[in-house]
Amino acid sequence: MKIHFLKEDALVALKTNIPSHLKYYKHPANDWIYEYFEGENPFMEYQTEVEEFSLTSDDTGDLGKQDVKNVIVLYSAMKSLSDTQATDERLWAGLCHGDLWDYLHRRFNMENNGNNKEKDIKARYFFGQNKKRSLIVNPLSKLWWIGRLTYDKDKRDPFELTKYLENDFATKTLVIFSNNYMGNHTISIALLSALSKLEKDGFVLKGRRKRDIYYEATKYLNVLGGTYILDYFTKEEIEDKVIRYLKGLK
Repeated sequence: MKIHFLKEDALVALKTNIPSHLKYYKHPANDWIYEYFEGENPFMEYQTEVEEFSLTSDDTGDLGKQDVKNVIVLYSAMKSLSDTQATDERLWAGLCHGDLWDYLHRRFNMENNGNNKEKDIKARYFFGQNKKRSLIVNPLSKLWWIGRLTYDKDKRDPFELTKYLENDFATKTLVIFSNNYMGNHTISIALLSALSKLEKDGFVLKGRRKRDIYYEATKYLNVLGGTYILDYFTKEEIEDKVIRYLKGLK
């Protein structure tokens, strides 16, 4: 399957002119983009083919489970991307405006959503904030990066930790992957493994909301990272430290 990214000048032109294009983002087809560029193709073919894939969007389903399913589908198809390639706005904005236009149209009910604002379009179809934040906000780059940071080839099911995110998906991903150290695969795997084990054991922080465990765990990693170089620890050591710290709070 061939995928396409936006040329740099096309990306700048579309992003700069969002206010005048708002109505077009309701359209089920992206023909208006080609008309806007007067027949010149704003897309370029990505150099490497990826596995054929399609993303699920069902208004009646559990969005968290849908998103996890789509993480698995998208990351499985595009595992060959390097981290550098996966931080390129041209790629994700290109997929949003091109190959996966239909998915975003359905996922956000664009045709019937009367409240599509400039900031919404910027966040969904481009990088609307700084790069680190945008990677976990843009709906496509988010799927890839969650796959990248939860995929563990050492497990019988490499997506076991990805599936841990199904319940309370939005909060878990926002809190956990906004952490300063979540660009590090070893740390993210260790953290999620610790939280998953605690959740299976029915662990809760007395007198706290269930999701407070995510905040406490990531806060602890920030403090630990200010004292030690976390890269020197193994996955198992970080996992053990997180579990012991959280149990100590109880």
